[in-house]
Formats: sequence, C-alpha cells, structure tokens
Amino acid sequence: MKATIITFLLLFPLFSEAHEYDTMLSEGREWVYKEVLPDYDHMTEEQIIIGDVPYKVDFHSLVVGRNTLFDNKQCVEILHRSDGADQLFGYAYEEEGELYFYALCTGSVDGFSQPIDYKKDEWQMLYDFDAAMGVPTSMAWMPGDFCLNEIDTISVQNNTFVRQTWRSVDKGKKTVVGGIGSETGFLYIENITTNGASTLFVECKDKGEHIFSADDFYAIPLYVGGVRLDGQEGLFRDLQGRRVHGRPRPGVYIRGGRKQVVH
Repeated sequence: MKATIITFLLLFPLFSEAHEYDTMLSEGREWVYKEVLPDYDHMTEEQIIIGDVPYKVDFHSLVVGRNTLFDNKQCVEILHRSDGADQLFGYAYEEEGELYFYALCTGSVDGFSQPIDYKKDEWQMLYDFDAAMGVPTSMAWMPGDFCLNEIDTISVQNNTFVRQTWRSVDKGKKTVVGGIGSETGFLYIENITTNGASTLFVECKDKGEHIFSADDFYAIPLYVGGVRLDGQEGLFRDLQGRRVHGRPRPGVYIRGGRKQVVH
C-alpha cells in the first residue's frame, strides 16, 4: 500500500501540470492594427507607394473597456478606437479558461478591411486555454480538424506567456498566446485583402505600455514540458522537455528551442 501511494505521488505531477494564462480582458489592454488602403484620390504624408499604386496607412485598435452587465452576464466592453474616438464593438467574458465574444457588427467594418466572420448578436468561443492535448478545437474561428499539439512558455519584455500550437494534418498550424490572442491579435482575421486593402496586427499594449509584438508569436521557448531551455541551446530534448543523453535515435526532438528531425 505504501509503495502504491509513493508511486502515485511521483506520477501525479505528470498528470497535473497546470499552465497559468494571463487574462486578455484586463481594462486598458489594447491590440493595435495597421490598415493599408489604396488611395487614388489624393496624396498625403502618410501615403506609401507599392509598385505604381499609392496607399495610405491608418492605425486603429481594439481596447478592453469597463466592466458591465450584458445579456445577464458579467463581461467587459470591447471598444474600437480610431482617430482618438471609441465606438462599442462588442462584449467579452472569460469563464473556466475559455474566452467568449459577442460581436455587435460583422462584415467589413470601419477600420477592418478584411471581413469579420464572427456571427452577429451571438456569443462565440474565441479561445480555449483549458483545452486538452489532441482534442479537436471548439473555437469559432478555427476549423474543427485542428488539435492542440504543443504548449510551451516564451519570455517577452521580461514577461512570460504561455503559448499554444494548434495543428491540422493538411492546414498547417495556428498559434495562440495567453493574454494576447491569435497571430492577428484579439480577433482572428484571415490573411486576405479586400479591394486591395489589408489589415495587419502590430502590437499589444497594456494601459499604454508595449508588451507584445506580432513577431513575438515566434519567440524561442523558455520552457517546454516544464523544463527551462535557455543556456542549453545545443542539447537535444524529447517533446516532453527531457534531456536526451548520447546520440539521439531517429525521431523528432527539441534543440535550441525548435523542433528538429533526426534521421
């Protein structure tokens, strides 16, 4: 009996490893977007030339506003900020590791040249930070054949963030970071253009302070499987973060914070 209890205690951490995700809905958190639009009508100082076509560049953002009660739920306002003016864009709340969003507008809205595909007047799950490894996603913007494949930790601006990698057999991968969202910010926006225009996620701020940029989604992990990797870039580790001694057998490993195939 004693041996069984000891064995259980030794194995328990393997099954109970928890990941603490930063909240996305702290008041003042802001996602900044760059809008590149064709501008045939007039020349401006903010204009750039791509080929022979003039474009203008505008900046706008989505901002977490005040706490409120909506649809009988405690939630926060999501504001669209453009030219210094705020407009109510939707509502959001977090519950048991999941983030839900209620859109008040759809289609190509002011500030977003790409179509916003989220259903109007309906709560939808944007992020699932309590997802189980290998289970198909239930997130509204991600196709159902994507499964959570990997969780690691990255360090940005002296802050740590938990990162999820979701993979599909034939559609590649998508990345989600706790406290930040998808690779296109708070909302996932397809990488397409409408009438020659495009929307690009630039950075995330918290109460005006820069905390994360678009390039940071691809930062080298600090931890994998609870094991710290910095300072040991040349070592091979398995996908659980355990060091591999000697020559590794054929398979997939982590080395220098990246996956590497050994043949």
